Amino acid sequence: MNIRKVTKLNDKTIINLVPSYSEAPVSLEIFRRDTEQILKSLSGRNPENTYLIINKNESEKLGLKKNHTGLMENINLIETQDAGGFAFSNKSALIKVIADEKPFPSVKGIAERLEEASGSSERTVFISGKAVNKGMHTFDRMTTGRKILEAAGTVDSFKGIYLGYPVGHFISEENLDEEIELRTDYVEIYDDGSCMLEGLLEISKRFMRECCGRCVFGYEGVSQINMILNDISLKKGKPDDMGLLTDLCSHMKGQSLCESGECMADSVMSCLDSYEDEIREHASRKNCRSLACGRFVTYHILADKCTGCTDCIDACEDDSINGKKRFVHVIDQDECTQCGKCVAACDEGAIIRAGSVKPKCPSKPVPCKAK
Repeated sequence: MNIRKVTKLNDKTIINLVPSYSEAPVSLEIFRRDTEQILKSLSGRNPENTYLIINKNESEKLGLKKNHTGLMENINLIETQDAGGFAFSNKSALIKVIADEKPFPSVKGIAERLEEASGSSERTVFISGKAVNKGMHTFDRMTTGRKILEAAGTVDSFKGIYLGYPVGHFISEENLDEEIELRTDYVEIYDDGSCMLEGLLEISKRFMRECCGRCVFGYEGVSQINMILNDISLKKGKPDDMGLLTDLCSHMKGQSLCESGECMADSVMSCLDSYEDEIREHASRKNCRSLACGRFVTYHILADKCTGCTDCIDACEDDSINGKKRFVHVIDQDECTQCGKCVAACDEGAIIRAGSVKPKCPSKPVPCKAK
């Protein structure tokens, strides 16, 4: 690898190998493959201003101090206990790290990845979620959602793609063929079985863990987003929650001190652009169209399919199913915790999940119809 340039911060040359997403250590993987040559390129620079930031455990695995002593003499090795985090992609946070301070971002500015620093036109990302081919995949820097989807090998019931930090953008069926610039290490795939409210809530929880707390619009903004989304998921949502989210995100985009709060705002706004109706249904109609949210789902036993075998009764740990042999069983909705074990136990396919529209079922056990 011929490193033509590396990240320049305040006249310092820095190679950062701590990933934004711990599950997507892209720069670290590149460094592992070409350790000797990258170190040779760095060792020829001004030793007072050349830094290599890496997780301490990874440094020990690679034997940087033990196996590369000569090359490391001209490189300032910064070993951190952090396995990953958004802060390590921020330029101002990296300056704090090499000063032996906590990586608190103070201004916006994304540091280059090792791929970019080497002049590569390709980008490697980690694909997760509802994909057959999870793991690392390499694309041209300018690509399309369809190419990502083809590499992911997802099932036919595609719903969306999420481009993680620092992008914060959702790709739906309508814009799969639009050209995009891959500026993230992490991609999540969603299918028709995925609930976009649940997906956005998980994203907000990750951003909550990443917020440093020094920025009102970043930390408080993400906290408020997480609270609103969590209330909606608990069936406490209100119809005007969509407007609150939109107003909140517009302020965060202009006032957050670093990319973390800005990216969370972009994530929410992009999700609402493509999936607002689905999320709004949770708040206004108390309905999850994908039947993925436990609070919005109920289980029911169909009288015309139940054989009264009691297998579901034996599987239910909450004693929420009433019935006996050769009688149609009935689920007590007040006692049911929506664990789904009864569905797995029923060989007749008599137990179904329902959203806002419920099937007609007996209110108490009745004899099964003769077959």
